[in-house]
Amino acid sequence: MTQVRSLDLSLIRRARQVIAVTATGFAMAGAALAQTPATTPSGQSDVAAAAQSAFKRLDANKDGKLSKEEVTRNPSVAAKFEAWDQDRDGALSLDEFSAGYGATAK
Repeated sequence: MTQVRSLDLSLIRRARQVIAVTATGFAMAGAALAQTPATTPSGQSDVAAAAQSAFKRLDANKDGKLSKEEVTRNPSVAAKFEAWDQDRDGALSLDEFSAGYGATAK
Protein backbone atom coordinates (compact mmCIF):
# COMPACT_ATOMS: atom_id res chain seq x y z
CA MET A 1 0.00 0.00 0.00
CA THR A 2 2.87 2.34 0.77
CA GLN A 3 4.31 1.72 -2.69
CA VAL A 4 0.99 2.59 -4.36
CA ARG A 5 0.61 5.78 -2.31
CA SER A 6 4.23 6.74 -3.12
CA LEU A 7 3.57 6.10 -6.81
CA ASP A 8 0.40 8.21 -6.67
CA LEU A 9 2.28 11.12 -5.09
CA SER A 10 5.03 10.81 -7.68
CA LEU A 11 2.49 10.99 -10.51
CA ILE A 12 0.80 13.98 -8.93
CA ARG A 13 4.12 15.80 -8.61
CA ARG A 14 4.98 14.99 -12.25
CA ALA A 15 1.56 16.19 -13.42
CA ARG A 16 2.02 19.47 -11.54
CA GLN A 17 5.40 19.97 -13.20
CA VAL A 18 3.93 19.34 -16.65
CA ILE A 19 1.10 21.79 -15.94
CA ALA A 20 3.53 24.44 -14.70
CA VAL A 21 5.76 24.10 -17.76
CA THR A 22 2.76 24.20 -20.10
CA ALA A 23 1.33 27.29 -18.38
CA THR A 24 4.71 29.01 -18.62
CA GLY A 25 4.88 28.20 -22.31
CA PHE A 26 1.43 29.66 -22.92
CA ALA A 27 2.30 32.78 -20.95
CA MET A 28 5.47 33.31 -22.98
CA ALA A 29 3.63 32.74 -26.27
CA GLY A 30 0.93 35.19 -25.22
CA ALA A 31 3.49 37.83 -24.32
CA ALA A 32 5.24 37.39 -27.67
CA LEU A 33 1.95 37.66 -29.53
CA ALA A 34 0.99 40.80 -27.64
CA GLN A 35 4.21 42.49 -28.74
CA THR A 36 3.67 41.68 -32.42
CA PRO A 37 1.78 44.43 -34.24
CA ALA A 38 -1.44 43.29 -35.84
CA THR A 39 -1.09 42.81 -39.58
CA THR A 40 -3.28 41.71 -42.43
CA PRO A 41 -2.38 38.68 -44.57
CA SER A 42 -0.60 41.02 -47.00
CA GLY A 43 1.66 42.23 -44.17
CA GLN A 44 0.03 45.64 -43.75
CA SER A 45 -0.77 46.93 -40.31
CA ASP A 46 -4.45 47.12 -39.40
CA VAL A 47 -4.30 50.94 -39.41
CA ALA A 48 -2.71 51.03 -42.88
CA ALA A 49 -5.27 48.58 -44.24
CA ALA A 50 -8.13 50.58 -42.70
CA ALA A 51 -6.73 53.82 -44.14
CA GLN A 52 -6.43 52.29 -47.60
CA SER A 53 -9.96 50.91 -47.41
CA ALA A 54 -11.39 54.26 -46.29
CA PHE A 55 -9.45 56.05 -49.03
CA LYS A 56 -10.87 53.73 -51.69
CA ARG A 57 -14.42 54.26 -50.38
CA LEU A 58 -14.03 58.05 -50.47
CA ASP A 59 -12.31 58.20 -53.88
CA ALA A 60 -15.56 58.37 -55.87
CA ASN A 61 -13.97 59.00 -59.28
CA LYS A 62 -11.13 56.49 -58.65
CA ASP A 63 -8.41 58.93 -59.71
CA GLY A 64 -6.13 58.04 -56.79
CA LYS A 65 -6.61 61.27 -54.88
CA LEU A 66 -9.31 62.80 -52.74
CA SER A 67 -10.76 66.18 -53.59
CA LYS A 68 -12.56 68.44 -51.12
CA GLU A 69 -15.85 67.43 -52.74
CA GLU A 70 -15.15 63.71 -52.26
CA VAL A 71 -14.30 64.04 -48.57
CA THR A 72 -17.51 65.94 -47.77
CA ARG A 73 -19.13 62.50 -47.41
CA ASN A 74 -17.02 62.04 -44.27
CA PRO A 75 -17.27 65.12 -41.99
CA SER A 76 -14.34 64.10 -39.77
CA VAL A 77 -12.00 63.84 -42.77
CA ALA A 78 -13.43 67.02 -44.31
CA ALA A 79 -12.63 68.90 -41.10
CA LYS A 80 -8.98 67.78 -41.30
CA PHE A 81 -8.56 68.18 -45.07
CA GLU A 82 -6.42 71.33 -44.93
CA ALA A 83 -4.12 69.92 -42.24
CA TRP A 84 -3.65 66.61 -44.06
CA ASP A 85 -2.98 68.23 -47.48
CA GLN A 86 0.77 68.57 -46.92
CA ASP A 87 1.70 69.69 -50.43
CA ARG A 88 -1.23 72.14 -50.58
CA ASP A 89 -2.38 70.94 -54.00
CA GLY A 90 -6.05 70.81 -52.99
CA ALA A 91 -6.17 67.00 -52.97
CA LEU A 92 -5.17 64.23 -50.61
CA SER A 93 -2.92 61.50 -51.93
CA LEU A 94 -3.06 58.04 -50.35
CA ASP A 95 0.18 58.84 -48.48
CA GLU A 96 -1.20 62.11 -47.08
CA PHE A 97 -4.49 60.46 -46.14
CA SER A 98 -2.76 57.47 -44.54
CA ALA A 99 -0.44 59.70 -42.49
CA GLY A 100 -3.36 61.74 -41.19
CA TYR A 101 -5.55 58.69 -40.67
CA GLY A 102 -2.79 56.89 -38.77
CA ALA A 103 -2.16 59.88 -36.52
CA THR A 104 -5.88 60.08 -35.76
CA ALA A 105 -6.10 56.33 -35.03
CA LYS A 106 -3.37 56.43 -32.36
